[in-house]
Amino acid sequence: MRRSSRWLVIVTVAAGMAACTATADQETNEADYLPELATICTETRETFDALPDPPDQISIADFATEASNALATESERVRRLDPPGDLDDDHRAFIRNTDEQAAAWAELASLPAGTADALEPIVTNIGELTLGRNDLALEMGVVECQRSP
Repeated sequence: MRRSSRWLVIVTVAAGMAACTATADQETNEADYLPELATICTETRETFDALPDPPDQISIADFATEASNALATESERVRRLDPPGDLDDDHRAFIRNTDEQAAAWAELASLPAGTADALEPIVTNIGELTLGRNDLALEMGVVECQRSP
C-alpha cells in the first residue's frame, strides 16, 4: 500500500472513530443532564420547603431574600450543566426563567413596609414565571423542577 493511501485509510478510520465517540458522548450527556437537573431542582425545593412560613415565622422580606438566594444558586448550578443539543434552547430558557424569578423575589424583598400596592404586580409576576417554568419543566421531562405558584 502506498504511503498516501495508508494515510487516507488512517484518517478515514480516525474520523469514523471520532464520530462514534461524539455520538457516545452525546448519549451520555443526555443520560446525565436530566438527572443532574432534577437533583438541582430537588435540592432547591428542599431549601424552599425548609423556609419558615411568612409572616408568622419569618418576615416576607426575609423569606423573599432566601427565595431569591435559592433561585440564584440554582441558576448558577444549572448554568454549569452541559445540555444535549436538543435541550439547549430549553436549558437557556430555564436559566433565564430562574434568573427572572430570583430578581422578582429580590425586588419583593426590597419593598419598604406598607407598600401593598407594589406587592401585587411582583407576586403576579412570580406566579406567571413559576407557571412558565412548570410548563418548561414538563416539556423537558423534569417534573422535579415544577413548583406550586
